[in-house]
Amino acid sequence: MSTPTPPNPKPGRSFSLAGRAALVLLALAAAASLLLAAQNSARYRFEGNKWLSLDLAVDDVRAEAIKFDWPATVMRIKTGYKATVKVVNGSSHQAAVGLAVALYDQDSKLVGAGTAGTTIGTIDPGDSAQFTIEFSHLTERLEQVSQFHIALETR
Repeated sequence: MSTPTPPNPKPGRSFSLAGRAALVLLALAAAASLLLAAQNSARYRFEGNKWLSLDLAVDDVRAEAIKFDWPATVMRIKTGYKATVKVVNGSSHQAAVGLAVALYDQDSKLVGAGTAGTTIGTIDPGDSAQFTIEFSHLTERLEQVSQFHIALETR
């Protein structure tokens, strides 16, 4: 005697309980990934060797200020190009951050870029942190920087 095969599901028939649970879990995972990271960016006029105020935030985490340390040439040796970014966590939860800075000349041509961020740990609610971004590999045209673009990402 042969075992009868179950009928094929009809089009438009609802998913099984396991199928519905899998869809709900997939939708929750997609929503969680959107909540885990957010990003914002802005472009500013460049000025070296002074603190510049920034108006850049992702929710209550904000990049508050940046200072570009542009070296002077001493005995034909340059000490290094870097930026320091102050980030303030005004939120009620810990925040991990990532920063990217791109540098452009007056013709909007890219002349340098760098990244920094939290690697171990987070910024506690109400605290601030400073991040150093080094511009060490593309230095030939950094003296021509006239504007910069900064991105802030929180997780």
